[in-house]
Amino acid sequence: MKVRPKHAYFLVGIGGVVTAGILAVVGLFAAASGGTVAGLAPAAGLCAGVAFVPGILFAWLYWGAERRDRGLAQVGALLESYGEVSVKAMAEKLGTTEDDAEQLIALSIREGHARGRIDPKDRTFHRHGEV
Repeated sequence: MKVRPKHAYFLVGIGGVVTAGILAVVGLFAAASGGTVAGLAPAAGLCAGVAFVPGILFAWLYWGAERRDRGLAQVGALLESYGEVSVKAMAEKLGTTEDDAEQLIALSIREGHARGRIDPKDRTFHRHGEV
């Protein structure tokens, strides 16, 4: 099974946030208990902060990858509904340049959101079975 980067970001992000939460709770209990255990509180608090920042960063990377995936899925749905469409027409529909539209179409095909190919001669997407 291939782990996609998006899923790895999610797992590492959740792991960091959960680890930070656990360390924060340990720090709070250590500070509240006093005595010799109270010395653990600053260390647990510091480790919680160190674990929290990367957790949030990886969660942010996950949300960005999820947004990208949703956009490519929408491009793929458009391509599948048209069956055959020029890159120029897709660029107009997406409000972008032809080169960017061609990249989005290629990414959508590569990621499995659309089944077809781009004809390099006339820069047209053809759904499989309609060429």
